[in-house]
Amino acid sequence: MNRAKWIWLVGLGLIYAGFWIWYGGNGDPLSEEEGLAMLAEVERVHGVKLEDTPEGSMSRNLRDMLPHDDGKEFYAVNLETRAEGPAALEVEADYAAIVMPLLLERGGHPVFVSERVGLMLGKYGGEVDRVAVVRYRSLRDLLDMIADEKMLEGNAFKTTSLAHTEVFITRPTITFVQVRLMVGMVLALIAIAGVAVIGSIQARRAHAATT
Repeated sequence: MNRAKWIWLVGLGLIYAGFWIWYGGNGDPLSEEEGLAMLAEVERVHGVKLEDTPEGSMSRNLRDMLPHDDGKEFYAVNLETRAEGPAALEVEADYAAIVMPLLLERGGHPVFVSERVGLMLGKYGGEVDRVAVVRYRSLRDLLDMIADEKMLEGNAFKTTSLAHTEVFITRPTITFVQVRLMVGMVLALIAIAGVAVIGSIQARRAHAATT
């Protein structure tokens, strides 16, 4: 394999290594001091003291998570009930336009979004319109995102679009969502195609040089 092909393959390898490191999911856990400081920043940005929030609020639940943080990725399962009226649907896109960039720059992204079409078992699901599963790189990234001042506008849109939402945090025991594998396979296909293109270009140049 000649130099041009090696440069191509090494370059793609470095891109994948950089993606692997950035995508993370196995970082250092938050210390209690760092976690409380981040929660204090959330309070400052949103203008709400933790002690003034009701039982079950995000601030209280996240504070309870701090002693158990392991620095690893997790998935938030959102059970959403839409508000009534056309305005609710209109602002959903506005909310996504704010939140998606904040998620992506911190290694987070939606994994699964689905509309309810019926019930199989139980009654609670009848109150749920949509289920969304979102990957977060770490609790640190989640707190950092919530403390971003852009979330103030995002929360306003969310409040308008949803009548109620329940969110709980999970770590999968079985999953077929392998983002690193998918990115690796895409880069592998690009690598093969690139090597073929480089070989073809070099072959044409060699043929032209001999004629």
